[in-house]
Amino acid sequence: GRSAMFEFDFAHHIPSIVAGVVVGLLAFAPLLVALVPVLRRKREANMTVGFMGVFASFLVLFLGVIVTYLLARPVLVGFAAGEIIGFFLCWLAVAIALMLKKD
Repeated sequence: GRSAMFEFDFAHHIPSIVAGVVVGLLAFAPLLVALVPVLRRKREANMTVGFMGVFASFLVLFLGVIVTYLLARPVLVGFAAGEIIGFFLCWLAVAIALMLKKD
């Protein structure tokens, strides 16, 4: 039989997945702050600003995982999956926007 340790009740984790998606979306905001002005040609690309955006984004993701680990460890997997989904959806939206962009 299956081990109870590896069971994942999706319905039980929906709130934590949704919370993770929200944090993943919020975590993408610092990257957008760094990226959008460059894409709109209002500012030159700057490595320092880019790295600050990446650092701030990953800090938000990391803090979300740490807070969930400390306060709600049983739903950590769902929350982390939600963060990944939210963050990936933002990258997907940026990629699609760039592909559709007309210069």
